[in-house]
Amino acid sequence: MKEAPLPPNETERLKKLRRYEILDTLPEQEYDEIVELVAYICDVPISNISLVDSDRQWFKAAVGLDLQQTPRDQAFCAHTILDDKLMVVQDAAEDERFHDNPLVAIDPRIRFYAGMPLTTPDGYRLGALCAIDLEPRELTERQERALETLARHVINLFELRIKNREVEAKNRALQEYDQLKTRLMSIMAHDLRRPMINLGSLVQLIRADELDEAERAELLEDLNQLLDSTNSLLENVLGWAKHQLQDSRLQYGEVDLGETVEELFRQYRYQLESKGNSVVVAGGEPALIVADRNVVAFLLRNLVTNANKFTTNGTITVSWYVTEKRDPRGPVERGESGELPGPGEPGEEVVVEVADTGVGMSQDQLARLFDWSGRATMPGTDGEKGAGLALLLCQDFVSRHGGSLEADSAPGEGSVFRIRLPRTVSNADSGAGGNGE
Repeated sequence: MKEAPLPPNETERLKKLRRYEILDTLPEQEYDEIVELVAYICDVPISNISLVDSDRQWFKAAVGLDLQQTPRDQAFCAHTILDDKLMVVQDAAEDERFHDNPLVAIDPRIRFYAGMPLTTPDGYRLGALCAIDLEPRELTERQERALETLARHVINLFELRIKNREVEAKNRALQEYDQLKTRLMSIMAHDLRRPMINLGSLVQLIRADELDEAERAELLEDLNQLLDSTNSLLENVLGWAKHQLQDSRLQYGEVDLGETVEELFRQYRYQLESKGNSVVVAGGEPALIVADRNVVAFLLRNLVTNANKFTTNGTITVSWYVTEKRDPRGPVERGESGELPGPGEPGEEVVVEVADTGVGMSQDQLARLFDWSGRATMPGTDGEKGAGLALLLCQDFVSRHGGSLEADSAPGEGSVFRIRLPRTVSNADSGAGGNGE
C-alpha cells in the first residue's frame, strides 16, 4: 500500500476545512441526496462525500457503506486531493498504490474508484465526491461530467453553510442591538430620573431668598457634587452601552477598593443623607484588586444606590475579603505569618459585599431579581420609582468580568449583595482594547 504524500498547502488546507465546520456533523438531506444521485447516475453500489482530515477521511454522506471514517493512510481520497482532476482507478487490485489496501484486500473489497476533488473557490481540495464499485469498470463521459457538476454542488453547499452562519450572526447582532436600545432607554429613565429631580430641588432651594450665604454655599457644594455624580452615572451607562455594542475587552488594572468606595460615598452623600442613612466601610483584605476600574465603580454605584433606595434611617455597609472560589464559608484563614495568600493564588476570588438594614425582600422577589423577562420594579422607602434594571445590569457586568452576583434577604431584615470576582485574570481577558466600561 502506497501512502499519499501531503499536499504542499496541507496546513492551510486543514484550516480551510475546519472553517466550514462540517466535520463530525449529523447527516443532512442535501448531502444524502447527492450521494444517492451519484450512485444512480454512475450505476455503482457505493458513493460517498469524503473529507480528508489530518489523520482520517470522514464521510459526510454515504450509500452502500457502513463506515463513518477510515484512517487517512487507507484513503483513496488522500490521493485524489493531490490533483484538480477526476481520479479514476479502474481496478484497484492491479494498482500498486492500492492492491494491498485493507479496503481492497479485505473489506469491502473495492475494485473501481472514481473521485472528483471537492475544491473550494480559492483552490483548496478538501476531499472528494466518490463513485465506488466492487467490480472493475469505467465511467462514461456523461457520468464523469455528472460527478464534476455534483462535486461543485457539494462545495456550494459548504459555502452556503458559511453564508448562513454569517446571516445568523447578523440577525443575532440586530436582535441584541434592539434589546440594547430597549435596555438603554429603560436605564436612562431608571438612573437619570432621580438625580435630575434632586438637581431641580437643589436649584429651587438655592434660588430661595431665605437662605444665608453659608447655607447657599453649602447647597452649591451639594449641587456640584450631585452634578459630578450624575455625570459619572451617565458616563458609566454610556460606557456599558458602548461595551455591549463593540464587545470590547475589559481594561484590567489595580483598583483600590477603599478609595473607590470613599469616592462613591462622597459623590452620593446628598442622596444618602437625605434619607438619614449612614455608611460604613468595613474594609478587609485585599484593598487592591485586579479588575476593570469602571466595572467596579458601576457595580458599587448601583448596589449602594439600590441599598439607599430601600433603606431609611439605617446603615449601608461595604466590605470585602478573599475566599476560596465559590466557597460560602467566608474568608480564608491567614497563614502563620499573618499574611493572606499572594495575588494570583489559583482558585481564589475577591468577595465584595454591600449590606443594608432596609426593608428587605421576600423569597419570591429574590427569585425574580435577575430575570430580565420577569423583572418587576419595587418602589423605594420614599416612593422612588425605577425600571427594575440596576441589578440586572450589575449581573451582566459581573458575568462579563468572570464572576457572579448573589443576594440574601428577608423582609424587615435588610439585604446583602455579594459580588464574587476572580482574583486572577487570564491572558485572554486582560488584553487592551475598549474602555472597559
